[in-house]
Amino acid sequence: MKNPYEILGVSMYATREQINAAYQQLSRQYAESGNMRKQQELDEAYDRIMLEGDYSFQNVYYGADFSDIRHRIDSGRLEDAQILLDGVPESQRNGEWNYLKGTICQKKGWLEEAEKYFRRATELDSSNETYKSAYDNINSYSNGGYKTKGKNSDSDCSCCNICSGLLCADCCCECMGGDIIPCC
Repeated sequence: MKNPYEILGVSMYATREQINAAYQQLSRQYAESGNMRKQQELDEAYDRIMLEGDYSFQNVYYGADFSDIRHRIDSGRLEDAQILLDGVPESQRNGEWNYLKGTICQKKGWLEEAEKYFRRATELDSSNETYKSAYDNINSYSNGGYKTKGKNSDSDCSCCNICSGLLCADCCCECMGGDIIPCC
């Protein structure tokens, strides 16, 4: 790999703010042009600088600037974003931190966890419409995922329950010599 500082176009004596600014600028350029190879090279260079320098992941976000984490979530780098979020000290975990954590959980299909983080974000900043909307949306899911009950739902009907019922019926039929699902 080339020198990571050259890839970002910064001096090896650059401050954390200069490195972050260069990364964000180049990342936007590569996203707009669709150059995923360059984006991956940029991400690796940035990660290497942060890991090897005096910029450990645990210290990058003490100022509660989550723009880089948002970018990673938007570009599908959920594991990287989660590592960075988990490195934020508990005293810095504000509404935005909880919202971003909930977004990662939602994208991974962990809807009950997402609801918990969205609810906490809304509690911490009740005036933020984005947090409220995310919380309301996660509570309105009525199918898919493993969250089976909506906010005002008394029903346990979901895709998971339908499949489970079908598999149970197939097992019972097979015990009696029949077969509902031939491949199981």
